[in-house]
Amino acid sequence: MARKKAEVKVEEGKKEEVKKEDLKEKQEESLRLSDLPGIGPAAVEKLEAAGIFDLMGVAVLGPKELSDISGLGESVSRKAIQAARKMMDLGFQDGLEFAEKRKEVSYITSGSRELDSLLGGKGIETKSITEAFGAYGSGKTQVALTLAVNVQLPLERGGVEGKAVYIDSEGTFRPDRIKQIASAKGLNPESV
Repeated sequence: MARKKAEVKVEEGKKEEVKKEDLKEKQEESLRLSDLPGIGPAAVEKLEAAGIFDLMGVAVLGPKELSDISGLGESVSRKAIQAARKMMDLGFQDGLEFAEKRKEVSYITSGSRELDSLLGGKGIETKSITEAFGAYGSGKTQVALTLAVNVQLPLERGGVEGKAVYIDSEGTFRPDRIKQIASAKGLNPESV
């Protein structure tokens, strides 16, 4: 009985996701080139003649390209491109916005000065993916377990006072090893 309820809830959740996707598609379909600032009937005609029929076609252009195709000035083209990107919510950002997000990046020590040095001297960068590969027994799991502990260290000790989610796809997770690493770093093994 409980299983059927769970299945129904999952199905309802899927239906809601599908409805949201359908709504987003309908909203995007209802937006036209003429909805963009500075894009009048003549510019729409030129864009369509060039094979651009939707906002995505405008969003991926540069101001010079749009200007050349549509006959609009670069300033108007830039505004139209920005409006198309905003209307479509593509997640584009300019360099200043990106620089602001980069301020949120921290570094976690690997526990090895040599490895940290190879990685630019700061350790493993947060908000990014770092791939470790090597032969069986080369230490990949030990690095991952150490990082899972080190992320919890205070800033002054090379951590970020954070938490770790360890996804074990090979069956190599060993809680006892986590406890050993935590103890060696003077942390409470049980809370780590």
